[in-house]
Amino acid sequence: MEKIYAKFGDINTLKEVISSLHNFTGVIRINDSYLFYKNSKLIFAKYKNRKESLENIISNLPEKFFIEIYRLNIDELDSFIKKDTKDIFIELSKVPILKDGRIIINKYNDIYNYINTNKVIFEPKRFKKEKAVVLYKNKKEMFSIYIGRKILFGKRAISKLKTTFAVSEFEVRIKPLTDEDIEKYKEEYPEGFLFLEDDYKKVIDSIIQDKNPTILKNISLSETFQDLGIIKIVGSEVGYVVTKNKKPVYAFLNEYNGEKSFRYIKSMCLVDDIKYYIYKISKDEYDKLTIFKENKI
Repeated sequence: MEKIYAKFGDINTLKEVISSLHNFTGVIRINDSYLFYKNSKLIFAKYKNRKESLENIISNLPEKFFIEIYRLNIDELDSFIKKDTKDIFIELSKVPILKDGRIIINKYNDIYNYINTNKVIFEPKRFKKEKAVVLYKNKKEMFSIYIGRKILFGKRAISKLKTTFAVSEFEVRIKPLTDEDIEKYKEEYPEGFLFLEDDYKKVIDSIIQDKNPTILKNISLSETFQDLGIIKIVGSEVGYVVTKNKKPVYAFLNEYNGEKSFRYIKSMCLVDDIKYYIYKISKDEYDKLTIFKENKI
């Protein structure tokens, strides 16, 4: 028996967790309810000591609740189904929250349920000599290295990691990310960094500072779009639109997300006297901006 998940969440969290369990045999505990799974199929559900439907259990849950997931073998599962829920609770309480500080996941995106700013070590159970290290800042991949037959860095390391999830579960160790970690990897593996700065203004300034822009007035915003470009829009405020294939992809204005930034920028272009600074950029420069996922339009 092994506890593989423990976290407060809501109905959406529960649905995401259940959908991520592949070939899962075990029990999910939600407050006083227990859901029993065999090969990822729900075979029995209990509320306190009575059989209950999943629909009734979910409909009576509070807005936030604690979710625990335990992986069991078949004999343990059969035994638990027959036990009094008090005895089940006692048995489960003996299991450490995360065995040896590790969790097991079988989809890459599941890691986002556990991390924010962290150092994460991924070890595929099927390939004992391989491992990956990813540094996350505010849930963004900041650095990555995959050590296998070859050593891969950055986007190639993330791609290899995601591909390996198709054929193997991973044991994962999650640690706080320290400044010392960042400095260590900057010194040893600088090619592994996807970004070092997560302030969009600093990233954009670093891209455009040595470029000569085309400056235009008295045209519509859509007329400024480039195959690959950054449009600096100066009116009552300063915003930015990043384009690809002459379509807007990212938008930045103050601290708004992409949709809201683009909406406000379009409104500003209708009512203000606007000056457009148009910068052509390379694919590598464009890729530096893809870390700002919340700013995608």
